[in-house]
Amino acid sequence: MRLDKVIKTRRSIRKYKTKIPANKQIEKIINAGIYAPSAHNRQPWKIKIATNEEKQKIASELLKEKDKDKSVIRTSNIIKEVPVLLIIFHDKQDENKQHDLLSLGAFIENMHLKATDMHLGSLWIANTDYIKDEIKKITKTNLECISCLAIGYKSETPRKIKRKTKEDIIIS
Repeated sequence: MRLDKVIKTRRSIRKYKTKIPANKQIEKIINAGIYAPSAHNRQPWKIKIATNEEKQKIASELLKEKDKDKSVIRTSNIIKEVPVLLIIFHDKQDENKQHDLLSLGAFIENMHLKATDMHLGSLWIANTDYIKDEIKKITKTNLECISCLAIGYKSETPRKIKRKTKEDIIIS
């Protein structure tokens, strides 16, 4: 697909088929993330492909946070059902966190766009922020979970959402 088309057709997919993408497809998506720009070339990312057991535990922990944010119920269900869940971690512990977070956003966006290019659906999940400590325990790592990316064959085609125009966003 052409880049402009990938950018304009990317959607947040919340419903997936049960068919699991091939390992080669997931490798290509992760590889696209690796080529993201990063501040000072720090490349502050680590990634884990969640096992089924890890997905179920993350989904269960997330449900405990439903009083904070009702959207976690839907997110928990997505995590339970999505064929592939990538857990994105921050692997640096120093004063450059703000720069690293920007870099991690680019890393995730590259993977999101590559999934679209490969005709797969994806969802950038932010609600995992509520359970960072629990994710450390579930994944047996000391790294900070920044976000998750759900990936699979889509079983929905969300409508195009109205976007701001360049006139709305450019400050003169």
